[in-house]
Amino acid sequence: MLDAILQLAAKRSMVTVGEVARELTISAELAKHLFFELERQGYLKCVNSACDTPCGNCAAKEACRFFRGPRLWTFTEKGMEASRRRSE
Repeated sequence: MLDAILQLAAKRSMVTVGEVARELTISAELAKHLFFELERQGYLKCVNSACDTPCGNCAAKEACRFFRGPRLWTFTEKGMEASRRRSE
């Protein structure tokens, strides 16, 4: 399944946990765990906001898209290479 996520990402510029869950007919929770596994293996890395304020201390955390929004990942070099191989 991890390979299937890399293949989906290679075909599109962006995939979400929900899209992966639908495409692979798995739960969103399992899809999220697969993203974490790809991160653990070094294919993806989490994209953090540029904010220097810890969310717990931030007055704007209720409106912040990074606090409330979906977790975002980007390919690492290892992930880019794997994605290129799968798109060929």
